[in-house]
Amino acid sequence: MLEKVNQLLFFDNLALFYVLREIPPVVLARAFLTIDSRLSGSLLGLMDPEQRTMIHALMIKENDEDTEKNEQAAHSLIDMANELIKKGIIRQEGPHFRGVQAAEDAAE
Repeated sequence: MLEKVNQLLFFDNLALFYVLREIPPVVLARAFLTIDSRLSGSLLGLMDPEQRTMIHALMIKENDEDTEKNEQAAHSLIDMANELIKKGIIRQEGPHFRGVQAAEDAAE
């Protein structure tokens, strides 16, 4: 199970996509204010241009320097990832985490 948000750097794109789609945009925007820029870049790379624009606008709106709320938002990424791992939608392979393609197929 994950303990630190930087462990999400070991997620492949499919696993990150699964986490991304479960987090409300306002929470994600707040998390972006504190998470590692490499992780931010990976998450932004999975979004379409409209989603990126919305997240950037929400980041500006939510940038109130409320450290506690920002940390809670970042921790919600960990909580969601752990939930998806428990459900078998994401699986751990050594230090890395991979999204399970069959989980995506079953959701359609």
